[in-house]
Amino acid sequence: MLFNTFVFSGLLLPLTLLIFWFSPSPRAKRLVLLISSLVFYGYWLPFYLLLLIGFVAVAWYCAIEAEKTTSSWPVWLASIVLIGGLGYYKYAGFLGQIAIDLGMMGTDFKILQSALPLGISFIVFQALGYVIDVHRREFSAEKNFMLVLLFKGFFPQLIAGPICRAHELMPQLKGQFSFRLDQFVSGIAIFSIGMFLKEFLADGLAPLVDQLFVGQDSYSFHHAWAASVGFGGQIYADFWGYSTMAVGLARMFSIDIPVNFNNPYFSLSLREFWRRWHITLSQWLRDYLYKSLGGSRHGLLRTVIALIMTMMLGGIWHGANYTFIIWGLIHGVALVLEHVLGRRQVKTRHKVLSIKSILSWVYTFLVVFVAWVFFRATDVKQALQIVSAMFSGISLDDKYFSPEIKQIAFFYFGSYGFTDTNRVAIGKFEA
Repeated sequence: MLFNTFVFSGLLLPLTLLIFWFSPSPRAKRLVLLISSLVFYGYWLPFYLLLLIGFVAVAWYCAIEAEKTTSSWPVWLASIVLIGGLGYYKYAGFLGQIAIDLGMMGTDFKILQSALPLGISFIVFQALGYVIDVHRREFSAEKNFMLVLLFKGFFPQLIAGPICRAHELMPQLKGQFSFRLDQFVSGIAIFSIGMFLKEFLADGLAPLVDQLFVGQDSYSFHHAWAASVGFGGQIYADFWGYSTMAVGLARMFSIDIPVNFNNPYFSLSLREFWRRWHITLSQWLRDYLYKSLGGSRHGLLRTVIALIMTMMLGGIWHGANYTFIIWGLIHGVALVLEHVLGRRQVKTRHKVLSIKSILSWVYTFLVVFVAWVFFRATDVKQALQIVSAMFSGISLDDKYFSPEIKQIAFFYFGSYGFTDTNRVAIGKFEA
């Protein structure tokens, strides 16, 4: 089930809010949230509820065991089961294709693979992060299985994030759920803003972007840039909208979840971009992967390897295709260059316009939007064709003001004006 469907917004959400706020006790409210979350997840394929419950059971058991011992075996057990499950559902087919490409298997080799469960990447990362936090003694293991299931299954953040940490969400789920009218109304307003971003901006651009990415023998300069910038706008509004809806939904239930998006296209470095785009994923990769690989504490070579590996795995996390690996590598290499060249993050708040800031923004823009081509393209061949055309030079035959470019320009001007409205709403939420 998705937020922008009538089944959710017109039926499940109003019914859940009504029963939740008229329930007589915090325990009853938690039960309402849990049942609604299971209905939300199981609506598409009820069978996958067993997968969700199974993953949570593994995390619940391993966290309890991790609290009892200093050994890391509970973390390894959780990693093998959770990442193994993610690997089968999301990457088995891709690994089979790699085996065919390398000549290890015949072209008729097939791996039996089920439909991809909704939000499985978020489920696995959040569950694994919970076990690691307990192992690091940053949070105490929760003995109540149903509470752990609610922590992982809480529907506003279940299938598209943010990736909530136990210390952020669990205490609130164990709280009293006090009703505040201003909080409830602002939750509705924030949810509505997110719905507008998703329905009118992201979904409005989607058909145009699909048309621009239709495979063909060659791409013109303006077509290539329209495809890149168009998809950059679509995914910007889509993720911005869905993240905003999640914040608003949680707020309707007197729960605060992390803001997951902060105007990343204003960034003046790749490092800043990743502090603004999918914030909780960036933090997860930093805390549980980058630092585990050595981070910046063991010399330049170790730092370079950690950055490249982290971003490459971040790319694979987004999808099972060579294009996602390249997308991650582009960001990884750019981050390495920033680190080696000693680039400092430029503060965008109250910044003074200067040649340095303009060049920094252009550099960040080029890296991000070239990488977006690989993120969206059907295959590597198409991505390379489009990127090549982006830097091939302007042809006299190019249509500078084609309908596609006009629509995309309208989107960016409109979303820029909408940014202040969203910032005010989120600012009030954070306050």
